[in-house]
Amino acid sequence: MTDDPSVILKRARTVLEAGEILRGRSVAERARWLEASAQALSEGTPLGREARAMLPEETALSDAMVAWALRTTLGTVSRDALLGVAEEATEVVGPRPDPISLLSVVLAGNVFTASVRGIVVPLLFGVPVLVKASSRETRFPTLIREALRCADAELGMAMDLVVFRGGDADREAALVEPAEAVAVYGTDETVSAIKPRIGGHVAVIAHGHGVSVAYCSARSLTPESIDDVTARVALDLAAYDQRGCLSPQVIYVEDCPGTSVDGFTTRLSGALEAVAEMLPRGPLPEAVGAAQTQWRGLAEVEGTLVRGREHALAINRHGAIRWSPGYRNATIVPVRDLDDALASMKAFAAHLKCAGTDSWTLRELTARFLESASWKAYATEIGTMQTPALEAPADGSPVWEGLFRARRR
Repeated sequence: MTDDPSVILKRARTVLEAGEILRGRSVAERARWLEASAQALSEGTPLGREARAMLPEETALSDAMVAWALRTTLGTVSRDALLGVAEEATEVVGPRPDPISLLSVVLAGNVFTASVRGIVVPLLFGVPVLVKASSRETRFPTLIREALRCADAELGMAMDLVVFRGGDADREAALVEPAEAVAVYGTDETVSAIKPRIGGHVAVIAHGHGVSVAYCSARSLTPESIDDVTARVALDLAAYDQRGCLSPQVIYVEDCPGTSVDGFTTRLSGALEAVAEMLPRGPLPEAVGAAQTQWRGLAEVEGTLVRGREHALAINRHGAIRWSPGYRNATIVPVRDLDDALASMKAFAAHLKCAGTDSWTLRELTARFLESASWKAYATEIGTMQTPALEAPADGSPVWEGLFRARRR
């Protein structure tokens, strides 16, 4: 299915008109509506059952993974969480923020639930949304639209969906022309290609290529805590089959006398086997399979590789980090301490999205990221990397970045 420019412009006009109704409702009313929309997609509802039936094939994730992703993501869209985001924005932007008239959103296709924050947050602030779905994944954005309209028919018209292949100049122009800003999710190449075609009259909110890591301190590796820590890291690594920018590719482990890095890796491998029982990996694409074979072969030559049924962990003690193809393949890097880990991270700081860590280190890592503007990442506790809160920063900026007009002095 491909929508032609006239259809795209027509839907943009409808969404713009609905924006007047959207802004006429209070923040509290919009929060209640968005919460009800999330509940309309939850397990046991007609839309929820449709999602469970349709999404495994479209996303190439296992049934259990789709169910987990829906439950954990929709659970973040609560009235209290939404009002908390609105209150935080008011403190920063001011008591009377001026929302833009329309946000166009270009979605990526790697993590299907990433569309939730990209749609819900603008609507919370009274910004209608026109979404270009990935041509590989249209079902979930369509279900979001149906859920929004099911919860409130009038407000639901403030979000609509179009589908076309990227790079079509006429259709992109129709998507962009009515908007005040365009949020682009995808690779750096996608963002770089779209920017010149958009021109300078529309702001671009770029969400390009990103990587994430985890850090485990010696304090978290005691006999009493290591099983919990490795279980949490395993969940972050397995979620979405490690296909998203919040998936840890590298796990930094503080080498300590009590627990060796080899011992940690063995325990993490066991934890990944346990996760695979609950959240099996989806089918491995042929191209990924070839890249996985190459990555694992080089890892064995360079150091130690621990294999599981659906995963592999490479211990890298000396060489430069080689990024894996995802799909539950990760690198373990021994470090002396947090400073040592941060020094390694600086090599890819521009693309670092998130760093998961243990509860003993979270406050310090958060402070270290805030100390320098060169860091765009945020820190979170391991086990939550793949379930970001609504207020979690996006590429170093508040989640509402670009949704309000600048105040005139």
